[in-house]
Amino acid sequence: MPTPVPFDWLSDLNPALNAQRAWEDGNYDAPRLFHLVYNPDGPFAISCGAGLLAEHVRRFRFTPDLILHMGQITDDNRRPVFSESFLNHLQRLRLRVNVWAAPEGMLLLPGEPLAVIRGPYEQVLLMETALTWLMWRSTQWATRMAYHRWENQYWREEDTPLAPVIPFNFDGWKIRAAYIGGAFADEILETIKTPSRMPEPGEGLIHIPYPGQNTLPLTQIRRVYKGNHALGDIWLTPEMEERASVSKTSAEIVDVHTKRHRTLKFRRFQNMYQPLLVKGHPVLANQRLAYLRQRMLKQLEAFHFAPLSKYPSGWLA
Repeated sequence: MPTPVPFDWLSDLNPALNAQRAWEDGNYDAPRLFHLVYNPDGPFAISCGAGLLAEHVRRFRFTPDLILHMGQITDDNRRPVFSESFLNHLQRLRLRVNVWAAPEGMLLLPGEPLAVIRGPYEQVLLMETALTWLMWRSTQWATRMAYHRWENQYWREEDTPLAPVIPFNFDGWKIRAAYIGGAFADEILETIKTPSRMPEPGEGLIHIPYPGQNTLPLTQIRRVYKGNHALGDIWLTPEMEERASVSKTSAEIVDVHTKRHRTLKFRRFQNMYQPLLVKGHPVLANQRLAYLRQRMLKQLEAFHFAPLSKYPSGWLA
């Protein structure tokens, strides 16, 4: 019997076919940087699904049964879509992808990715379906529920409801995300019936060019605080992160909205993106869903003080 996996990632063959093309072109092992991008319809997104991705990686293997199944997939002319050399390569593959993700329940502003992914080109492509179904769509569902709380300014719970039973399927992931997003029992049931959109252009797994290719690769965000009050988000490239002192209590940024320089004075900071996979190995500890729900509610409460459109965020100057 094949090792159980959270979902049939071969339901969409495009990522595997793209990986095969990278294998055939010979650039399959080249290091690449990607962002997992979700463009919210409102003023923020709620990061969700990192725990599901970690669990998927713990379980998934290219087993002989799975390789056999892939070898039996044919095109309209009944020719195998995957070559024997590529399938042999997959049997020997060892995941070496690094993923840094925002903690589940964290509030993200538009333009801030859910995760930063770095690794061999082919391996990142193979993960696209898992990233989309487990993290991108979970974020969509959690964010939708959190908007109801935000609009009603209802972010405190005297008693956190018990987490529902989470089946290991699409409906289960919806239930999980809705619960983290603050949904009540009746809203969770309604969530299962609600259709979900898929990533649109500019969303999902987006290849980010390296420096010198007309863009700056965002790899870390420092959220700075005075007490529990968030003052701003400092966007960092790897080079900026190297030179950004951890002892300073002020920083100048170029705000991405106004394009003007702003000085942030703070007491402490938090690195937004934390290790999820290190060289293909999950390092994320399991966390209780009730804790993730309370983190989300605390985030809503912490950010209610001003319009989020005026919240400072941008590159370190």
